[in-house]
Amino acid sequence: MDEKLDHTDWIKYFKEFTKRNQARPTKLEVFGDAGAQEESRGMPFAGISIEQTHGTPSVQIMLGDALDPRHLTHVVSNVRQITPKLGFDGREEALEIISADGETSLLRFEPRAMIAS
Repeated sequence: MDEKLDHTDWIKYFKEFTKRNQARPTKLEVFGDAGAQEESRGMPFAGISIEQTHGTPSVQIMLGDALDPRHLTHVVSNVRQITPKLGFDGREEALEIISADGETSLLRFEPRAMIAS
């Protein structure tokens, strides 16, 4: 079951989400006016955080680690909705973040075999 998170739970959820999913390989996609765009694939998950920017919530998704020279911080401004996507086993498979303008960022976790070399 996928249910959007209440905004009062976002900070606590992201701290726990980061601990549970540290170093898992990812695929990051953005869906918006330009269609579907793949931002990255195979990069390890480093963390996610939220802060208030100009009175609106802004989410930062950080990818990369010390063993990988690639690093990426993807920022979603003016966040309106966050929905974890769970697998049959109850483990997080993805995280959907929707901004006020309707752009959707989808962070998916991939099998370890998908890590880019």
